[in-house]
Amino acid sequence: MTSPQARPESQPLAPAVPNFREDERIQARYKSMLERRIKSFFMEHESSIRRNASAKRDEMREESDAAQAEWERCNEVAETTREAYRKAYPHHVKKLRLDEPSVVENVKSLGVAKKLYLAAQEAWRAAENATSNIRRLEHNDTQLDVELQKALERAPIVSKEVTESEKWLAEIHQDEELGSVKAKVDEILAERQNYAARLAAGNVSNEELRLRAFGEQDIKHLQLPISGIMFQRIEQYGTDAYFILRDTRKQLYALPYDRRLEPLLGGVYDFTRTGKEFELRRALKPNSPLQMTVLDHFKQCSDNEEAAQEAYRLHQEFVREKRTFETVGTFDEMEGTATELFAKFAAEKTQ
Repeated sequence: MTSPQARPESQPLAPAVPNFREDERIQARYKSMLERRIKSFFMEHESSIRRNASAKRDEMREESDAAQAEWERCNEVAETTREAYRKAYPHHVKKLRLDEPSVVENVKSLGVAKKLYLAAQEAWRAAENATSNIRRLEHNDTQLDVELQKALERAPIVSKEVTESEKWLAEIHQDEELGSVKAKVDEILAERQNYAARLAAGNVSNEELRLRAFGEQDIKHLQLPISGIMFQRIEQYGTDAYFILRDTRKQLYALPYDRRLEPLLGGVYDFTRTGKEFELRRALKPNSPLQMTVLDHFKQCSDNEEAAQEAYRLHQEFVREKRTFETVGTFDEMEGTATELFAKFAAEKTQ
């Protein structure tokens, strides 16, 4: 059985890979800053619509007050002139209808009858116009509510069109803080595009693939002591394979593959420390003397029972798989210690 060999100390420099956690933080910050400005624009746009409607309503209210006063004046004049005509010629006034005086009546009154009739008729028309003006203003008031509602319904669409325009985006990025963060985001995107192009051209080494994958998935080097750890899966990069382990906090760790550890894939383990020495043992359930199973581990790390059962089923298939990976040398002393403790535990288990 092959034992892991430590890699030579004089290794070539590892490929430079992004700090994905920091990049995510920068991108999240930029997204948050942009969303705040978009939200601010939308709120200001909606407030502007309401302010304009309110200002227009105030103008209409003033106009309505003036129209009401004019209507009252016209009606008073119409009532006065109608009453004057009615007193002189009662048979020509029937409720709101005014009949024109005859020629004889006008001649006898030396034209006074005609003047009284025309004054009453003119006052009636003025009162009718004042009434129509009030109805127009009432209609406009109702129409203003309709237009306000339509404008508010269109506000999100208008805001989206504006905030997606190159002009608006260029304006807000004049802000020094936002512009600085945007420049960093552009650098991140440019790096990703460059990497994608190198990957498509076959110019990415297996080592860089591994480092980037570990960085993106936040897979750390295994550090001891550690508790509640299980073998979740195996990832392969070129000829090198790595165990991916997970603890009950869902943190992932990488350990170079060693075929001697295959018998342990179906368990959950604790690394403890006594002085300078480490020991490996089966993990226990919280507040219980019973051993923690892989299913217990999935239940603790899954959102619900169904998800835990499905993850456990897939893991069982992973355990039963036949693998032909070669043992990978460890990178550091801690990994070597963990591997040897695992191997010793596996050997004792198979005896």
